[in-house]
Amino acid sequence: MGQTEYHDLAEFGLPIVTADDPAFQSLLSDILGRPEPFDSWLTGDMEGAAVLLNQSGKAIVALAYVWSYTTLEGDTRTSRYWNLGSSKHLDVLNGSGKVARDLGTFILAGSKRLITQQGMCGNNLDVLPPEEAVHGRSYSGVGGGGRSRLGIESDKVAAQELRLDLVIFEDGSCAGPDASGLLNNLKESLELQRSACQKAVTALRNGASNGEVFDNHSTAGAPAAVGFHDVYPHGRASTAKRRGPGAISLV
Repeated sequence: MGQTEYHDLAEFGLPIVTADDPAFQSLLSDILGRPEPFDSWLTGDMEGAAVLLNQSGKAIVALAYVWSYTTLEGDTRTSRYWNLGSSKHLDVLNGSGKVARDLGTFILAGSKRLITQQGMCGNNLDVLPPEEAVHGRSYSGVGGGGRSRLGIESDKVAAQELRLDLVIFEDGSCAGPDASGLLNNLKESLELQRSACQKAVTALRNGASNGEVFDNHSTAGAPAAVGFHDVYPHGRASTAKRRGPGAISLV
């Protein structure tokens, strides 16, 4: 296995702590010492693992990151991950909901997460007292498969890279190169949802029955809700072009 290169978003308050940092072991122990709703498969391969710190002062609604692998033959393969695993994420993104201070739907300000090649784990108990977290047991982790999912053996990897690709904060601001184009997919999908809802409201105001609205909605093929395949239609594993980091906005 070659060396691992890391690209965080420290300028936006999102540094990555790697295994060669003296603070890594204590951060890792704290994360693994907290109760998790998933089994230990996420930590089965700790090669290149890192800890993401949310020092932005804002909750993270959506997070996407990329593992890239360069083989000894010079080929590059990538595996993408994102945390859009709950309708609560989309409720916040479309303005119909707020960030919940629960166990782990969102990454609250001051919290941290362990990122491995299998996915991301951790929860908000490092910033929430247990009695507050019990009011919301929602949890959104990230799972994928990394190098093994791509069928690449460890001894065939010349170099690997972990890059934070896109982060969307609770105030609608965004950061990251977004080489995967997730932000545009989100905007398009949310616009489809808004458009469908507006047409339904207009039809009801004009006297249409609920059944007529449903029939028109189904005939038009408009989505009743944005699905995660609509948001990220190209899946998790593909090749990405890179752009420079910057701050962008969803709104």
